[in-house]
Amino acid sequence: METTEQRNLRLGVLEGLLATPWILLCLPAGFIMSALLTLYFDVSPVIYGVIASLPAWSNALQIVLTPVVAKFLNARDLALTLSWMNLGLWAMLCAVLGFLPPDDAKAAGQVFLIFFMLAALSQSLASVGWTAWVQQWTPTKIRGSYFGNRNRLISIVTVGFLLIAMGALNWFSDSIWAYQSLIIVALLCRFFSLLYQHLIVSPPEASGSLVTAGWVKDLIGLRKHKMFLLVVLFGAWCGFWMSLTGPFIPRFVYEHLQVAPWQFALINILATLSGALTLPLWGKVIDKHGCIPVMILSMFVWQVQNFLWCILTPNLTWVLYPMWIWGGIVGNAYLLGLFNLIFKVMPEKGRTAAISANMAITSLAAAIAPVIAGQVLEISGNLGWDAISVYRVGFAAGPTALLLGLLLLRRVKEPETFGEGSILGTMRTVRQMLQLQGLNFLANANFVAPIIKRRK
Repeated sequence: METTEQRNLRLGVLEGLLATPWILLCLPAGFIMSALLTLYFDVSPVIYGVIASLPAWSNALQIVLTPVVAKFLNARDLALTLSWMNLGLWAMLCAVLGFLPPDDAKAAGQVFLIFFMLAALSQSLASVGWTAWVQQWTPTKIRGSYFGNRNRLISIVTVGFLLIAMGALNWFSDSIWAYQSLIIVALLCRFFSLLYQHLIVSPPEASGSLVTAGWVKDLIGLRKHKMFLLVVLFGAWCGFWMSLTGPFIPRFVYEHLQVAPWQFALINILATLSGALTLPLWGKVIDKHGCIPVMILSMFVWQVQNFLWCILTPNLTWVLYPMWIWGGIVGNAYLLGLFNLIFKVMPEKGRTAAISANMAITSLAAAIAPVIAGQVLEISGNLGWDAISVYRVGFAAGPTALLLGLLLLRRVKEPETFGEGSILGTMRTVRQMLQLQGLNFLANANFVAPIIKRRK
């Protein structure tokens, strides 16, 4: 007979599979929503930049909002309440989408700005609750293998939904129905995902608290841990420069390279497959050689390739296919290396505070960048500057700055062993940034650092 623990784990897999289409769709700068905002409603660059930044702003606000929310809701209630609220917001958008004027970009932009402000905040807080709640009913000793298997199944669903999106955007390319149909599919799946979440039973001993005792004191104490602060600073630096042009890549591809949304969906599928297939390999390489050497190598070859954005034209769009396949392979190494490095340098005491600080600082940097980029594109357009030239300046500045950031990473002294235990929820903003680079299988993945005894 199935135990409560076994039932919870099975329901956790089912809800994750069903939540995947919604998580793929809800990112405002993802290729689906970007096509809706750019091609159908022609939202201005400045509004687009602000909308693209809202998930990162919401993640940054967690460090302030979580202690307040914790006074009224436990982890489970926060996850479910805010998830249903978010689902209702998306249902309302889907209902009114056909009534928004496609020829009035300003009015449509205002509606989307308000919507994504509420949707991003509710989703971010729901993620806080889910991250805390899931650790209550997943046993620590099997957490790594459990989420590893769950992530692999989610990768299959990810590719399946991307294929559906490619078909819908191909068959109904000029119709709002293409986007409405994808939203309906995602919402139906999310609806049943939340029903499965309701069936998960928290252990009797689980407190459900969102904030640990002494959280503020632990936060202040982080200033003593220089290696951790260096890694956070490096993450913030990379977050800013990746987010400067990253959210605008779909917009550039649609407007200036004349790539159709369904073609860009195919490019995303190839990047997703290459990333998912090589993720286990990078884990073994990091285990053998350490995080920092792998991060430096992957970042170097990844960003050198990204200089190709400076020369892309409509006649060279075929280059996007090998670029994104390669980006899927090496982008994985950066994410996995950064995650494990944070786990290594994080102080043993006060991990909750360390996770919150890392999330807030990296998210703040990632939130500022697209706002600046949108303003630059808007102002340059008003001045009559060539938009493609402005994009190319950004495409050159981003990789250059990221490569210079490796000098900061080299100052970090990597410990030889991991700390004990496991952590969740540290990389949400980074995963969202890399999702814009085609690594869609990361959208609903949960990473749990393994307890690896790597020594000299």
